[in-house]
Amino acid sequence: MSDEKFQLQENIRKLATKIIKHYRGKGPECVKVKIENDIITIHINGILSNLSEILVKEGAVDIVKDYWKIMKPHLEKQFLEEAYEVVGKRFEYNWQIRDLESNNRTIIIFLKLINDGSIKKKNV
Repeated sequence: MSDEKFQLQENIRKLATKIIKHYRGKGPECVKVKIENDIITIHINGILSNLSEILVKEGAVDIVKDYWKIMKPHLEKQFLEEAYEVVGKRFEYNWQIRDLESNNRTIIIFLKLINDGSIKKKNV
């Protein structure tokens, strides 16, 4: 693996950790970043706050799902704005929350790089 690819993986991992830590109060259990050609895949485990964990264990999964519907756009916006700067290229993305009811709760983010030049600063 090239140093540039390794550094990009590490910077994306740090960004995902920072965003989850801001929401959760502590970092995620595990963040894995995989780069293959023009696809970056980010798996984030350990995503729920302590309160959300209790609600899921008590069977109140629908409350946690409703909470995520509200939180996801905020987390997504913050992550995407910073990821845009870290990656250095424009990209398309898909963001999914999987297995919320199980102990294997995961956020999976797919970034598909658009190879038509370097980024331009977004006006946010």
